[in-house]
Amino acid sequence: MRSGSRRASPTARQPESPEAAYAEAVKRLARQPQSRAALALRLARLGYAEDAVRGALERAQADGYLDDREFAASVVRRRSQGRGHAMIAQELRAKGIEDPDAAAALADAEPENERALSLGRALLARKRPANPEELRAIVAPRLSRRGFSSGLVYRTCLTLSDEWQAAGAFDRV
Repeated sequence: MRSGSRRASPTARQPESPEAAYAEAVKRLARQPQSRAALALRLARLGYAEDAVRGALERAQADGYLDDREFAASVVRRRSQGRGHAMIAQELRAKGIEDPDAAAALADAEPENERALSLGRALLARKRPANPEELRAIVAPRLSRRGFSSGLVYRTCLTLSDEWQAAGAFDRV
């Protein structure tokens, strides 16, 4: 074995032990919060038996170290700036968060229409459109790429266009 290489995998130590799997789970959760599904996959890859993983996850959840709903809320808080619900929900599913937990976390987030308007206004502060069509060409693709629904993108463009029209901003460009 090379000098400075990683330790032997848990397969060499107590792969059937729920206590060893629990210790590994808590160690990993202390470094970085994870979903139950992601942690289960990681423990299985490390060589722990299915029963040991199940026991470790149940104990970690009972002890308050593992909470998918709180993890989902944390992801939503970090990722919601400038992103739509669809994109965040997709990321939560990829992290193994169940739909009810994801829906609860998204329900507590800032209203999606406010985020879309905020992002649209920030875009228009940097790029000044000469007319409503140019405004849509600037705002719509960016909001769509960020996971906002097409209906919300359309309504946001209309609102921003009305704001710019009322302020006479199209005339000043």
